[in-house]
Amino acid sequence: MVRSGLYRVIVADDEPEFRGWLRSLLENSEDFQVVGEASSGTEAVQLIPSVSPDLVIADMYMPEPDGLEVAKYVQDLFPNTKAILVSAHEERVYQRLAKEAGALTFIPKVTFSLDALRQALREAA
Repeated sequence: MVRSGLYRVIVADDEPEFRGWLRSLLENSEDFQVVGEASSGTEAVQLIPSVSPDLVIADMYMPEPDGLEVAKYVQDLFPNTKAILVSAHEERVYQRLAKEAGALTFIPKVTFSLDALRQALREAA
């Protein structure tokens, strides 16, 4: 999953402000390289084969298909790529839904940080 010490990441979210914030957060870290951005699930799944990410961070409820479907797609067709789902909502059921879809975890946007991301990746290792 890790190449040259970096996680290659696709950021997929229909909110440009969050996508930009997340790109900036990741690119200011030595651990992550953003290799693609998508504003929909369709864009995300089209990017995966061409950029070979290690990780897709996807909004749970972005348009067509949503993050849950993207996580299922990743798990089924790209087993070396992992998915983490995010949402502006913090309902407890989201953690279970994310796991059932094949994602590593769910992280609410309001608590998303490099530490939370690193912890999720460590726990999955």
